Amino acid sequence: MIVKAKIRTKAARDQEKARQSRLNFRLPPEIKNRIARAAALTGRDLTEFAVATLNEKADEVIERHDHILLDSKEYHFFLDSLSAKTDKPSDRSVAAAERYRRGKRKGVKYHLVD
Repeated sequence: MIVKAKIRTKAARDQEKARQSRLNFRLPPEIKNRIARAAALTGRDLTEFAVATLNEKADEVIERHDHILLDSKEYHFFLDSLSAKTDKPSDRSVAAAERYRRGKRKGVKYHLVD
């Protein structure tokens, strides 16, 4: 009988770890049971289901953050606002520009490039 063993070097293990990140969190048993049931119903194991679901939700949140949908009335208001003649920006606009320059917005950290 011949036994083949796959020997991985430390460098190979480190390279494999670098390709994947880890996310650990605790949750109540009833939530875990619901997630496990949903995973089973979709034919996925718990990890596959969790990764896919978290990824989909992240895409939704990012999409909402990166795009603004305006109806016709809002769109025309926006265009009119851009073309309005004003002597100087409002105090509110100045404050918003300052927050942007500092890279601060509630729940968001801007990464500004000069």
